[in-house]
Amino acid sequence: MGTVAGAQAPQTIGILSDGKPGHLNQSLGLADALQRLRPNLRVQEIPAMPRSQVFVEFLRPKKREPDVDLLIAAGHATHLSLLALRRAYSCPAIVLMRPSLPGAFFDLRIEPRHDGGREAPRCWISEGPLNRMHPSGIRTESGLILVGGPSPHYSWDDAAVVQQVKALCDGRRQWQLSGSRRTPTSLMTALSNLDVSGLTVHDSSSLPSTWLANELPKAKECWVSPDSASMVYEALTAGCAVGVLDLPAVDGSRVARSIDGLLEQQRLISFEAFTEGALPTTPVEPFAEADRCARRILEQGWL
Repeated sequence: MGTVAGAQAPQTIGILSDGKPGHLNQSLGLADALQRLRPNLRVQEIPAMPRSQVFVEFLRPKKREPDVDLLIAAGHATHLSLLALRRAYSCPAIVLMRPSLPGAFFDLRIEPRHDGGREAPRCWISEGPLNRMHPSGIRTESGLILVGGPSPHYSWDDAAVVQQVKALCDGRRQWQLSGSRRTPTSLMTALSNLDVSGLTVHDSSSLPSTWLANELPKAKECWVSPDSASMVYEALTAGCAVGVLDLPAVDGSRVARSIDGLLEQQRLISFEAFTEGALPTTPVEPFAEADRCARRILEQGWL
């Protein structure tokens, strides 16, 4: 079937991927938000190239086919590929982090506030890393508990986490709990052996990759260990009422400062506040950083 005369060909967003799910999640979060505003946009995932191939790419004559109209990437390993393809496609390149190369090399940087950057025409500051979460129209009365593990930002304490999880299981709702790749086996064993009702403990390695994306937007309430900052921001973006477990912060931690900022803004509550009778509340205003950035990108006229 031929193209309708006068019809505009769909534009393509190229996502540079270093193979790390967390980085890909950020890039796809922005691409998803752009597609919500422009449903005809296509998304193409492009693997980051080895350094030797990058230099070959720089020597190739412009321009690559098929067209890519906007490039998005996260992760230091994508930077050189991003610049090579920016030249090849003659299109804007967006990096979702503070890059290891000079920022002027990129058309736009979107940096999480905890990275310490300042807002500028070619550097936008986001509240946390972007992600793919989006509130669901159907929300159940169930809750999620998401625990991480040892990190450079908080002093980890298995026993403290176990006691806080036990206190949360007070009969208010049914809970599902999942760990992560960083969660100690000893902690998951202790949580699985808790003598409480209404708690289902999942081994994260046995869950499908889509489990969190399916469950988080439906959950009424979510508690997260503070070392898992990305999951805190995902829970907020999904529209959950969010609380954070209490762990001692490491002095000078940028992630701890970010979590403290969310507590001060009353977007979260602490476990200490819970013990004093407070409960997390559903956000009055949507937490939708990917959508906000997507609108600004369209205002730039890049798509």
